[in-house]
Amino acid sequence: MNFKLKHLIFPVRQSVKLVLEPVFPVCVDPNGDYTIRLFPFSGLRKYGLRNSGHLPTAADEAFFTQAHPLSPDGNTLTLEVAFPQEDCYICRLYLGETEISVLELYALEADLFAKNPYKGDNHMHTRFSDGKDSPMYMAAAVCRFGYDYCVITDHYRYEPSLMARDFFAPTGIDFLVVPGEEVHSPDNPVHIINWGGHKSVNAWFRQNEAEYRAAVAEELATITEPMTDGDRYAAAACQVIFDRIRKAGGLSILCHPHWIVANGFNEHEDVTDYLADHKRFDVLELIAGGAYEVGTQIQLSYYKSRPTMPIVGSSDSHGCFGDALEPGNFTVVFADELDPEALKTSIAAGLTVAGNDNKLYGDYRLVKYAYFLQRNYFPEHKKKRNALGAWMVRMASSNGETDDPNDKRKAIRPSQDFPKLRYTE
Repeated sequence: MNFKLKHLIFPVRQSVKLVLEPVFPVCVDPNGDYTIRLFPFSGLRKYGLRNSGHLPTAADEAFFTQAHPLSPDGNTLTLEVAFPQEDCYICRLYLGETEISVLELYALEADLFAKNPYKGDNHMHTRFSDGKDSPMYMAAAVCRFGYDYCVITDHYRYEPSLMARDFFAPTGIDFLVVPGEEVHSPDNPVHIINWGGHKSVNAWFRQNEAEYRAAVAEELATITEPMTDGDRYAAAACQVIFDRIRKAGGLSILCHPHWIVANGFNEHEDVTDYLADHKRFDVLELIAGGAYEVGTQIQLSYYKSRPTMPIVGSSDSHGCFGDALEPGNFTVVFADELDPEALKTSIAAGLTVAGNDNKLYGDYRLVKYAYFLQRNYFPEHKKKRNALGAWMVRMASSNGETDDPNDKRKAIRPSQDFPKLRYTE
């Protein structure tokens, strides 16, 4: 392309200046006849916005069906515009009769305009449970693959996540390791993640099993619906664990409820239905793991049949293989900053998309926006993350003994790039 947009993200219904910059070695021809045509990706919406109080006007309709001359401003081209609806907009730039660039931008309502997109993995294992690599190496690999954060969630163990967090924290690098664990309470087959809790829930019931059993017994007494004894116990135990994770300051994530094992669903459907009907977990892990595609598709169908609930996507990775995670599922969180509390708030509020490089799932509005980011933001973002992750891999592989002060990769700040793409006066 011969030109790029100075900003990619704009507010709706405000007069803004669209700035197009030439890509070296191209320069703006001060005598050139530059024009641009703008097209809302979804078409100009009138029927869809008829009850919103923000119906596009006849002037909007005229504007988005015409070509507009661009004003040279030094070595840039500019156009004053107000975007009438939240949408992706296709920008076709012409020099005379020749189309020279096709660009995309996104206009957003104020709530989403203020958020930054952070990509992360919320479920992964290390050699301290049934994984293959160290917690430090897993975190480094996740960064190298373009992610902004990860949650180490070893089976039964909280400490490995602290190892990775504490290993990299003193370096001040631009990557976030969130503490976590996969919780497996006694006599309960359901897998649950403690996301960001300040203490271990596995440790709680190991050290206080009588307290755990008493809490489950109290919860059992409240379940009056018909269920098998085993399913009733599992449902009660889950509710106790969800409450305990909340008490620890974490988010409770119901993991892969339609995971298929030798004798069918690992988590019986009555348990899943009860937990969904009496919802005390915070988040549903919508997609996870690479070897269970049938279960994943069933789970997606189940989610569509239920009232909307917060979701995440995770790799459930047990190791890093070459240039890919296993299998590469992730979450995009729309949050104020790359901080555990900010991410937690947004995840709980449902400001997430679950997916991988090929497919995205979740709220329609967020999915549309996330696909735009897949095309226009995350590829370049991954390049910077890859460089920082390579430094992290080097550190993890040497146990921190090769921190070269002259290695500039350590100072790369990928999370600071997106705010620069947001329009400012």
